[in-house]
Amino acid sequence: MDRYLDPRSEGSPPALVVGTMNFGKRTPEPEAHRIVQRALERGLIFFDTANVYVDGESERILGRALGKRRPEARIATKVGIGRVSDPEGLAPERITAALEESLRRLGTDRVELYYFHKPDHSRPLEPSLRAMEKLINSGKVGAFGASNYASWQLLEMSQAGLKPRVSQQIYNLLVRQLEIEYFRFARKYGVHTTVYNPLGGGLLAGKVKRDAPPEAGSRFDRNPMYQRRYLSDRFFDLADAFARLAAEAGRGPVELAYQWVAARPGVDSILLGPASVEQLDAAIEAVARPLPKEVVDRADELHRAFQGTDASYAR
Repeated sequence: MDRYLDPRSEGSPPALVVGTMNFGKRTPEPEAHRIVQRALERGLIFFDTANVYVDGESERILGRALGKRRPEARIATKVGIGRVSDPEGLAPERITAALEESLRRLGTDRVELYYFHKPDHSRPLEPSLRAMEKLINSGKVGAFGASNYASWQLLEMSQAGLKPRVSQQIYNLLVRQLEIEYFRFARKYGVHTTVYNPLGGGLLAGKVKRDAPPEAGSRFDRNPMYQRRYLSDRFFDLADAFARLAAEAGRGPVELAYQWVAARPGVDSILLGPASVEQLDAAIEAVARPLPKEVVDRADELHRAFQGTDASYAR
């Protein structure tokens, strides 16, 4: 079993993946190098990037940071979003060209995992899948992943002849739609689920202030998508409630957020987004500490009260 590509076995902890979206923006290159080296020292060998992150600079920095240690590591990158002003899409020729560009920036001849970053509703799916299939057959891509896709879309890919090994999804104490039916789907069809935003973009860490402008260089700085996603009074209220719960449980809010995600049975791996070595160490140590069931239950009660109902279209 591959703990980064297959669903985790019952009772085993989720794998940890090092996200590099901060590299070149919030995290300067020297600190990014230290993060990569510390991750390898601590047994974290899978690194996640994308061609859109800091306009390709994340890939460049990751490649330089790995250097001669590249054979020890595994890399995932993505195609399909492009710059905000220049949507990329998933045309077959673009999938192939983007990979070549990513490989050059990373300084490598293959990636272990290549994602479609988001659905491209403007074109048929099958030609895009055939392009990905050719890249896998060429040896330049180890496995296919899909990020931000619905269950039915993942099934559609499988029915078209190329099942994603990994599905990357948003999931945290605030955003829990995966529980409606996605997790059951992923288990039934053997799809590995890696989750991102475990700290809610920093909201669950207490780093985002309700009445203050976003911190320069943060995920919310000049990023309308993240602002729409999290910056609401209701989410601030819920994050405050979780911070109080963490204090009652003798934990910091970051610990609670990571430990809660790690305790969810549908989560196969967690995508960390450290901006510093200290944040990486804190995440690793938090996940290693189990969360008591009564704290998990209380977190569920808080979220249920936030929703106002337990009604769901799927039962």
